[in-house]
Amino acid sequence: MKRFLIVLIYVLLATHYVDGQEVVRIGAFNHYPAIFKDVDGEIKGFYVDALREIELKENLKFIYVFGSWNEGLERIKNEEIDIMVSVAYTEERATYMDYCSSPLLTVWGEVYVDDSSDIDGIQDLQDKRIAVMKEDINAWCIKDLIRKFSIDCTFVEEDDFDQVFNLVASSKVDAGVVNNTFGAGKSREYGLRSSGIVFHPFDIFFTVKKNTHPDLLELLNNSLQDWKYKSTSVFNTSRQKWSHGKVDSIQVSPSWLKETTVLVIIVLILLILFIVLLRFKISVATRKVKKSEEKLSRALIAAPFPIMIHAEDGEVISINETWTELTGYSLEDIPTFSDWKERAFRQERPNGKRHIDELYLFNSKMEEGEYKVFTSWGEKVVWDFISAPLGSFEDGRKLIISIAKDVTERKLNEVELIQAKEKAEKSDALKSAFLANMSHEIRTPMNGILGFADLLKEPQLNSEEQQKYIQIIEKSGVRMLNIINDIIDISKIESGLMEMNIKESNINKQIEYIYTFFKPEVEAKNMRFTFNTPLPLEEAIIKTDREKLFAVLTNLVKNAIKYSEKGFIDIGYVKTGKHMEFYVKDTGIGIEKDRQQAIFKRFVQADISDKEARQGAGLGLAISKAYVEMLGGKFWVESEIDKGSTFYFTVPCELELKETTIASTELADGELDSQIRNLNILVAEDNEESALLLSILLKRNCDKISYVKNGYEAVEFCHNNPDVDMVFMDVKMPQMDGYEATQKLRQFNKDIVIISQTAFGLAGDKEKAIEAGCNGYISKPINKRELMILIERYFGHKKELHSELVEND
Repeated sequence: MKRFLIVLIYVLLATHYVDGQEVVRIGAFNHYPAIFKDVDGEIKGFYVDALREIELKENLKFIYVFGSWNEGLERIKNEEIDIMVSVAYTEERATYMDYCSSPLLTVWGEVYVDDSSDIDGIQDLQDKRIAVMKEDINAWCIKDLIRKFSIDCTFVEEDDFDQVFNLVASSKVDAGVVNNTFGAGKSREYGLRSSGIVFHPFDIFFTVKKNTHPDLLELLNNSLQDWKYKSTSVFNTSRQKWSHGKVDSIQVSPSWLKETTVLVIIVLILLILFIVLLRFKISVATRKVKKSEEKLSRALIAAPFPIMIHAEDGEVISINETWTELTGYSLEDIPTFSDWKERAFRQERPNGKRHIDELYLFNSKMEEGEYKVFTSWGEKVVWDFISAPLGSFEDGRKLIISIAKDVTERKLNEVELIQAKEKAEKSDALKSAFLANMSHEIRTPMNGILGFADLLKEPQLNSEEQQKYIQIIEKSGVRMLNIINDIIDISKIESGLMEMNIKESNINKQIEYIYTFFKPEVEAKNMRFTFNTPLPLEEAIIKTDREKLFAVLTNLVKNAIKYSEKGFIDIGYVKTGKHMEFYVKDTGIGIEKDRQQAIFKRFVQADISDKEARQGAGLGLAISKAYVEMLGGKFWVESEIDKGSTFYFTVPCELELKETTIASTELADGELDSQIRNLNILVAEDNEESALLLSILLKRNCDKISYVKNGYEAVEFCHNNPDVDMVFMDVKMPQMDGYEATQKLRQFNKDIVIISQTAFGLAGDKEKAIEAGCNGYISKPINKRELMILIERYFGHKKELHSELVEND
């Protein structure tokens, strides 16, 4: 009866515990290796393993509701499930789901093909059949990308990624789009490979039904924070297991190590057997012992690895030829073990004698480990030692045999692997920081442009509000252009294509101009702005690249304004011998000592810990430092936290003048409204907005303006209309690009003025356009002043031959 009551109590407690569990329904779909239905019908994957930990800790019961991805979205809408996994953020989804603040993973889309496919670029998808998953963000992005490239192809929608891969593997479609996590885990199983077309990295999240489970959302967030930053967490170890088949699978030992180890073990076994036999013979007769010693000596001398025999009192009895060959020490150099230790270890192994004493005490083999050994010629190698007792002399002294293995090459390989791993991790961190920083820096001005452009549509706006919104749009556009220009400058510097233009420059005038330009902005922050130009005006002329010098000074002043809220900013220079030492001093937030070198690296800002949000791509100081070094100077900073910073740089007073021909085509501000009229202009542009902008800017100069959408039409139009004065030729157009069109046009018309226009703005674009036959070059976004200068240059009263104008470009 007592036993029955105990069992009943346990049953009631277990029932109460189960009844107390909260049931949570989770949407599951085939998304290997994160979550999927296995052949046994069980839902598995590293999401499931991680969620099981929550289930056990929080007394929850997770039920997985399996279906397609699209069905999962519908179920969370209809409150048939509580949690959805692997959800990318969209505004539409955010209307019916709440997202975790911490993402699960960062993934991206990839296009997969079979091994025989010739698809390796986005243009190769023309006229192809492409499989995608319904309602997948990767499908939306590839369709948007296809549309932007004007590619004609057919999309086939399936319920999950497995069906997408099945269609590709069975050759029913030409390519399939999945995310990188699924593709890496499943491509080999289906015999597929990545085409190299990778696009749209994005974060994926846990989500819950909108406004229904705040406690569940907080639990998931806290768990993700705990998992993601611990390499041993269930999330990370399970992810590695499902993705790679096992954990900690990096092989750091060279392939020969196993064979060498086996050989050493065999030799050691033979030696130990021989030693046992030797000891037995010593007990029988001294003569036999001596004969055995002679045989052993011959064997040791011929051994391919270092061997030393030494006595209990420290006397070195013998070393073999390999020992001498590898270290340079003969028996005369190391008559005692102390001599060996002093020469080879140089006091780096003070406990060597203790190891030997332990061998005598335990009368057994001892693995001493790896030690650095110095050779007679000063080289440092690494040996792995093992020692064992070898018997005794007649006088009772015990013998020790020490065998070494040279593992220097293995240690070097290990160090190289560690360094490569650290370098890869550092590179990955920099890439992630760059992508995050660029995303923020580009989205911020785009928000200003798109947001206030939308507000301009409001019919009740007054003129003052319209002008304010337009100014914000212009300011955001300038900021966007500055970001792009910084990236282009970095690419030119690193590719060695940044050119120098050395000429005489008055540094007093440059500093006074910078002072005048920034003074209102500094004073608007209630700060003082001063400058110091100690040299007289006529002595302040140096030979340098004044544009680069101006860019460096301007960037330093802008940084000082940006990172200062009170006090003053001072700009100036002093002459030190044959150099000018410039400085920009502020009383801003300052820079920590351990960050003062990092700020000169690309995409890095000093206040990464972020006391206050600062706008900037982290490229300005890297460009400035590169410019100063190109000019032959040095760049450094002195700073204290909360006290301010002083940036210094030097440039030589005299740099060799570079022969340059500069066209005298600058127009005064009052001359921008060109008096040139009645031009016949052709615009070759496949973008309607760009063509419309050009027509508006050119309308006062044109008697007639015509449009074509590709290079082929441009050539045909000019062939049929020889009276065209000027062609604005877009570089990137369908059917025939601007370069090819220019070359064909030049075959029958040498005199027409052709201006290349491009949105790329990269190093070498201008030279490539001139080489193709263009007279000039203008980059997008098109500036009205630059456009008027071009028209004045080619159709003003000082119009020269086209060949001369090309030189002036």
